[in-house]
Amino acid sequence: MLGSRHLMTDSIAHYRIGAKLGQGGMGEVYRATDTKLGRDVALKVISPALAADPARLAGVSREAHVLASLNHPNIAAVYGIEDHAIVMELVEGPTLADRLKHGPIPFDEALAIARQIAAGLEAAHEKGIVHRDLKPGNVKITPDGTIKLLDFGLAKHAAVAATDDEMTIAQSGSGIGLIVGTPAYMAPEQVRGKPVDRRADVWAFGVVLYEMLTGAKLFAGDTTTDVMASVVTHEPDLSRVPPIVRPMLRRCLEKDPKRRLRDVADALLLLDGTSEAAAGASPGTSALSGDRRALWIAAAAVGVLAVTAASLAFLYFRQQPAAPRLVRFTTTLPPNVSYTQNGIFAVSPDGQKLAYSAIGTDRVPRLWVHSFDSLTAQPLTAVEVPASIDTIFWSPDSRFLAFATPPPKPQLKRVDTSGGPAQTMADLPVLAATGTWGGDGTILLGSLNGILLVSATGGEPRFVTKVDATRQELAHVGVVLLPDGRHFLYSHGGAPGKRNVLLGSIDVKPEEQSKTPVLTTDFGATFVPGAAPGGDGWLLFVREGTLLAQSFDVGNQQLTGDPTPVIDQLGLVNGATFSGAYYSVTGGGTLAYRTNSVATGARQLAWFDRQGKWIGAASELARYGLIKMSPDGTRAATARSDPQNANNTDVWITDVQRDASIRLTFDSRGDVQPVWSPDAKRIAWQRLPDGGFSELYVKSADGAGTEQLLYRFDGGPGVLLTDWTSDGRFLVYSRGGDVFALPVDPETTAATRQPIAVVQTPANEFGAYVSPDSRWVAYVSNESGRQEIYVQPFAPGWNGAPTGGKTLVSRGSLGLARWRADGKELVFVDAEGKLMSADVSTSPTFTVGVPRMLFQLPGDFLAQTRTPGSVADLSRDHQRVYLLMPAPETARQGINVVLNWPALLTK
Repeated sequence: MLGSRHLMTDSIAHYRIGAKLGQGGMGEVYRATDTKLGRDVALKVISPALAADPARLAGVSREAHVLASLNHPNIAAVYGIEDHAIVMELVEGPTLADRLKHGPIPFDEALAIARQIAAGLEAAHEKGIVHRDLKPGNVKITPDGTIKLLDFGLAKHAAVAATDDEMTIAQSGSGIGLIVGTPAYMAPEQVRGKPVDRRADVWAFGVVLYEMLTGAKLFAGDTTTDVMASVVTHEPDLSRVPPIVRPMLRRCLEKDPKRRLRDVADALLLLDGTSEAAAGASPGTSALSGDRRALWIAAAAVGVLAVTAASLAFLYFRQQPAAPRLVRFTTTLPPNVSYTQNGIFAVSPDGQKLAYSAIGTDRVPRLWVHSFDSLTAQPLTAVEVPASIDTIFWSPDSRFLAFATPPPKPQLKRVDTSGGPAQTMADLPVLAATGTWGGDGTILLGSLNGILLVSATGGEPRFVTKVDATRQELAHVGVVLLPDGRHFLYSHGGAPGKRNVLLGSIDVKPEEQSKTPVLTTDFGATFVPGAAPGGDGWLLFVREGTLLAQSFDVGNQQLTGDPTPVIDQLGLVNGATFSGAYYSVTGGGTLAYRTNSVATGARQLAWFDRQGKWIGAASELARYGLIKMSPDGTRAATARSDPQNANNTDVWITDVQRDASIRLTFDSRGDVQPVWSPDAKRIAWQRLPDGGFSELYVKSADGAGTEQLLYRFDGGPGVLLTDWTSDGRFLVYSRGGDVFALPVDPETTAATRQPIAVVQTPANEFGAYVSPDSRWVAYVSNESGRQEIYVQPFAPGWNGAPTGGKTLVSRGSLGLARWRADGKELVFVDAEGKLMSADVSTSPTFTVGVPRMLFQLPGDFLAQTRTPGSVADLSRDHQRVYLLMPAPETARQGINVVLNWPALLTK
């Protein structure tokens, strides 16, 4: 039975796995050795996305059996199915696309290749199989000159293709179609999402032959929209091909499939003898004779009619140009790839590529680029980015991607999307949250301190705006350059509902910038040049979850007309400092977005055994930000954000056995970082600052009674509460990179409590947890230059405090240090996201054994954080691991794309 599983073995059946060769829509392809027959083969391992859908998996299995029945020298053979993989012929040699990089192919050689392509297609068509993605990249040229057609992954049996077009237009949950194919080679009916048959392959055959003869694409454009519109509306210009092949190409390239050649065998017949004719005839003449000459005369007559019709069409459309077509589709993540924590993305200025940050099988967060003329995204493997990356943006020529790194050394970097390592453009005084790159090399960055100006050629950054606290501003973000390269739009942070979009100038001092609002919205605005009524372009902005467009007069710097809805239920992140909307738009007419159901950051509480086997999950989805399990393992304390206002976070208690939750806090401020008392009867938590103060409170875990103030901090660095010691005497937290203990025994009060320093170094320490005997503290530190787990004595107020220095436990760590209830095991996450176990002894001194791996944490879990200590926990006996997993129905959903989005304004 055909199935799917992650490739964690050296062999499948009697096939020994070798190097990975590539990846496509159906799955990953590996070189393998058939140990029985002693030959090399290719194994296509079915992707989890297909395997999870029984109907589609059954369809793939049926197609594999049909393809295995093909036996033709010009088709890469399918040998059979083994477990979860399709066994195929391994074809060596370059692709036709590689050959075309060197320019057009000589006439005789091009016709020889075309004959073999046509022969292979005809053999497939006779079996009722339509390729549907014929292009130079799917044509291999073996060392002996044999042509092999590859990747029938889009193929469908004709009996199905005529009635069910799910592989061409796959409807998403939002009703938006997914166009599968390569636009420059797709037949018009395929672009329109209509059912296709073998005539779609005939069209693609003609397009490929044209490219071989000229070295140029037949249908091209600045954007994918232009390419698709050209396929549908423009008559092909065949003036660059030899006259002798034009009639045949015209028959292949009829836009109406009813007028197109029905069989590629007809093209073979028309091709027969043309090489000799071309060799012995002057341009415009034919060396054919007899029946063949009659055939060419008939074809030429059809060509003359086609030229006449094309001329009339040109005259008509010159007077009434066809409006660009509205095209919608949804991009999908490659198998075993998950978005990083913030799920950000950006469309390139030419509208042809989509960039996003994601984590693949190597567990490293990277930038991925999905070119819309390709079926899948590719990672920029030479560059690692922060898992919590806040912004990526494109250079004006769509060549480079820029991104910012976080403290302690914030920098602006760029990477060439064609490959190579990242280059540092500037050291930054603050973390950049948003960015824009102008045509003259001007880069503007939004931050908590103001808008920074950076030159793409280097130099010292300078602030062109500064946050004005007297106006209750919290950030200057959402910065967008206007066409003159001097003015820009940006949003100032503040209380939700009171944020405005302002107009700034790089030639004005920060204190002299205009404070007159252009627009009121929490989510900033984007300017898109174009033919907007009464303006020079559009401002796109968000209100009540709807993306709106309104004309904007750049000269007068004001909105005109009325806003028009573009997209409903847009994905939003409502933050305390500033808010974000999940969309990206370019002047080329391309809009990418995620819906609110996908982009809310919903998570699910799930639990696993020590070997990583999924045991169960709570049914409730929420925007969880933290989890702490009760000492008896029956309840989970979590911090949940309000979906409409991330600043309003509350503590909830979930009974994991009954799958029921109660809300513990109701304050309008953020209530976060809950910890359990040793007897599991109380919850202590941290309340986010208001007026410069952060506070610690305690309340009964069953929700009864009122909350009590434990301690009020001054307005200094932020606080991160992590633990309540098992003897009940101390709350443990980190602040300003150091670890402290706060006495909470009955002898102290909120007024008399004073924090006691536990770990103080020039490095950054956090995530501290105290051993069950209250003698030792494990914590995370970057004192060595990378994060590690250390253990040292926990001494505050302890009469018999242990002596000795600190002990290094890990060799690279992401955090999550947890003690077993008996104090004999310490579990942590290593630098690669593996859950590790180390045997320890706490008496009379601390000793630690060699760590061993329990299991690899799931990729989609790691994608959301590089500090899992807050979103994971263990039962006290370490038999269960609790993870806040991305919601299963939203974790890997795609990004919706609209080509020629202004057409939505007329609907």
